[in-house]
Amino acid sequence: MIPVYSISKPFLAQAVLELDLPIHNPIGNFLPKLAPVYADRPLDQLLNHTSGLGSYGELPDYQSSVDAGLPAWPAPLLLTKCLNITHDNVGFSYSNLGYLLLLMLVEHETGLPYFQALQKLVFEPLGLTEFAQWTEANKIVPRYDPRWVYSGTFLSTPEAIAPAVAKLAQYRAETLGLTAGLIPVHITDTGFDNPGYNFGLMTDGGFTGEPPQLVGHGGSGPGYELITLTNTSTWESAIEYTTEGFEQSEAIKRLRLELSS
Repeated sequence: MIPVYSISKPFLAQAVLELDLPIHNPIGNFLPKLAPVYADRPLDQLLNHTSGLGSYGELPDYQSSVDAGLPAWPAPLLLTKCLNITHDNVGFSYSNLGYLLLLMLVEHETGLPYFQALQKLVFEPLGLTEFAQWTEANKIVPRYDPRWVYSGTFLSTPEAIAPAVAKLAQYRAETLGLTAGLIPVHITDTGFDNPGYNFGLMTDGGFTGEPPQLVGHGGSGPGYELITLTNTSTWESAIEYTTEGFEQSEAIKRLRLELSS
């Protein structure tokens, strides 16, 4: 098994949606002890990275602590450390910090730890069985505490990751729809023609009434980089992963070619 890293985000986003909360409400309505700078962010904006929040990767001692093999900080300490970073971003601004708040919401509402909450709300209903909890350092990524991934992650086999994301995307298409929460991503050279992001899914297309042509997500962290895409016309999926690093936009182009052949 390998870490999925941020490919976990579609599943966390789906868990939030399964809570059936009013997603235009600020997260502080449900997590009353949050600092005001976090509490005012609406759920839907946290889900599609438009809340304005920065990301904890901006902290100068975050990466140095990870590289040193130190234990992860407790989440409350991280939130305190992040109070003084920039939280007035405009438009799409990818924020692991925002997804930490969503993880806290899911744990609070279910009374379960992250992975068990995902099992109850997403994995079991969709029949996904090839995921495993990852909360302790082990030989998969030596000298790395997976709790540094504050937005949550888990393990899976490379062969299971892409079909699982495809199953989730198909379920989303049949329920909420793949254009719900969809916003454009104004970043050049993503590998997509019309890049966007909805509730936990990277997308290509979907801005003129039709569903996105492709959906998926990437993930990266110590030891592994991954990207998976699903063709929404055929529900075929593909994954590319490496232990040596790759340019995500180029990997997306390769996967698009594979899924169109």
